[in-house]
Amino acid sequence: MIKDLKVRIKETLNDALRTVAGCEQVEESEISVLPSTKPEFGDYYTNVALRCAREKRLPINQLASELANSIFRIKPDFIEKVEIKNGFLNFFIRESVYFDFVKDIHESAGSVLQSHKTIAKKVLVEFVSANPTGPLTIAHGRQAAVGESLARILKYVGCEVQKEYYLNDGGRQIHLLGQSLKARYLQLQGQQVSIPEEGYEGEYLLELAKELTDVPVTDDGFFDRFASESILNGIKKDLQTFGVTFDRWVSESSFIKDGSVEKLIEELKKRGLLYFSDSCWWFKSSAYGDEKDRVVVKSDGSLTYFATDIAYHENKLKRGFGVLVNIIGPDHHGYIPRLKAAVKVLGGNPDDFIPIIVQLTTLYRGKEKLSMSTRKGQFISLRQLIDEVGSDPAKFFFIFRKTDSHLDFDLELAKKKSLENPVYYLQYAYVRMKHILRFAETKGIDISDINPDFSLLKEQEEILIAKKMASFIDTVETAASTYGVHLIAEYLLELAGVLHSYYQKHRVVNENNTDVTSARLVLINALFEVFSRCLKLLNISLPETM
Repeated sequence: MIKDLKVRIKETLNDALRTVAGCEQVEESEISVLPSTKPEFGDYYTNVALRCAREKRLPINQLASELANSIFRIKPDFIEKVEIKNGFLNFFIRESVYFDFVKDIHESAGSVLQSHKTIAKKVLVEFVSANPTGPLTIAHGRQAAVGESLARILKYVGCEVQKEYYLNDGGRQIHLLGQSLKARYLQLQGQQVSIPEEGYEGEYLLELAKELTDVPVTDDGFFDRFASESILNGIKKDLQTFGVTFDRWVSESSFIKDGSVEKLIEELKKRGLLYFSDSCWWFKSSAYGDEKDRVVVKSDGSLTYFATDIAYHENKLKRGFGVLVNIIGPDHHGYIPRLKAAVKVLGGNPDDFIPIIVQLTTLYRGKEKLSMSTRKGQFISLRQLIDEVGSDPAKFFFIFRKTDSHLDFDLELAKKKSLENPVYYLQYAYVRMKHILRFAETKGIDISDINPDFSLLKEQEEILIAKKMASFIDTVETAASTYGVHLIAEYLLELAGVLHSYYQKHRVVNENNTDVTSARLVLINALFEVFSRCLKLLNISLPETM
C-alpha cells in the first residue's frame, strides 16, 4: 500500500544499516525519510548516511555507497533505484507503485484514503472566543477559518474533537459596552450625552439603540444585557453564514455563578500556589516558567480574566480532554506562559497545551491599504467581508498562509472570477473533473466497472498526478501533527495545477482509444476523490458548476 511507503523505506534502511559497519546501532525511530522537493532528487530522501558519518567519524561518500549497495542487495520491489548526492540517499520509486495506489482508490471507492495512523486523542479546540462587544472582525474570521479546518483535519486522523467558543461576558468591558449603548440611546432621545471614555463608538451600537423603546434608563444592567445578547446573536449568525459551527458555547460568568472560581482560588491557596501582596492575591506562575507572577484577585475583590481562565482550563481537563488547542490573536501572546503554568498546576501536561497564534490580516482594495480601528468602529466586519467576496474566498485566503505569518488580503483578487483567484482556480479544477466524469457517463461508460491498464499512461502529467495523490495521507497526517492547516491548502493548489496542465494538453475521453480512456478516467476519478476530501477539510464548498 502506498500509504506505508515511507515506513517501507525506513524498514529497508533499517535492514541495510545492520550490514554497514558503524551504523548497526541506529534505531528505526531515528531514521528520517522525507519527500524530495525536486524530481532530479527522486521521490524521497534520507540523511541517515550523513548522520552516521558524523557520529562515527567515517567518510560520508564511502558510508553512503555501502548503504546504497546494501539496499541493492536487499532488492526491495518498490524501489527503482537509489542515488547518492552530497551524502544524501535519494530514492526513486517505481511508477507502478503509484498507479497501484490509484487502483486502490478506485477499487475502495476512496476509503483507502483514510489516515492509517489513527491519532486517538481527545482534543478540545477553542477558537474565536471574541468578547460580545462588537461584530466579528476579519481577525476573528481568520481564527474561525483556521479553527474549523483544524478540527476537521484532527477528526480525519481519528481524534475525538470538540469545538468550543469561550464567552468573556463579564467584567468591565461588558459594562462599558452597555454604557456606550445607553449613550447612543439617549442621543437618539435628543440628549447631549457623550460615549464614555474607552467606550465603543461603532455605528453598530447606533443601530441597536434604534431598536429600543420605553427603556428603563436607570437600569444599567438592562443596557449591558441587551447589548451583549444582541451582539452575541449577530456573532452566531455570522459564523453560521461563514460555515463555522461550535459544539459548545461556554460562558465566563458561569464559572463565577456556580462557584467554580471561588472554590479553585481556595484550593490554590491551600496548596500554597497563591500569596497575598499589595492588597491582591497573586498566582505563582513564575515558578512554572512565566516571567512574573500574576494577579487573580484584585485589591477591590474583583477577579481578573486570568482567574476565570484558570477555572475554564480546569473545567477542560475535568472533562477528559488530553490536548487543549487554543487559537488566539497576537495580542494574547503574553498569556501563553501563564496558561501553561496553570495547566501544569491543574494536573495537565503543559506540552499538550497547544496555543496557536493567528497573526493579523491587512485588507487591501487593489493597492489601497484599508485602515481599521475596532474600538472607534472603523473596521470591515466579517459579515461585510462575506457579503463582498463570499465565504469560500474569505476562508481560503485566511487559511493558505501560515498562521504565524501576517496576511495581506486583496479584496479585488478575492472577487475575481478568473484563475488568478486561488479559490476560483481550485473550484474550477473540481468542476472540470466533475464535467469529465459526467461526460463519460453520457457516453455510456461505467467507471465503477473499469479494470484499468495503467501501463498505457505514459504522459509525464499522468505520472505526476499519481505521485501527487500518493502524498495525500502523509500531508494530512503532517498537518494534524503540526497543526498546520496551510499544508492542505498548499497541497490542493499543487493538485489543481497538475490537473489544469493535464487537461490543456491531453484529452481524457477519446472514443478512438477506449483502453487509454478507461485508464485516464480512473485516474481522474481517483484525483476527484482526493480533491473532494481536501476541499472538505478546508471547509470550502464543492460547486456543481462555475
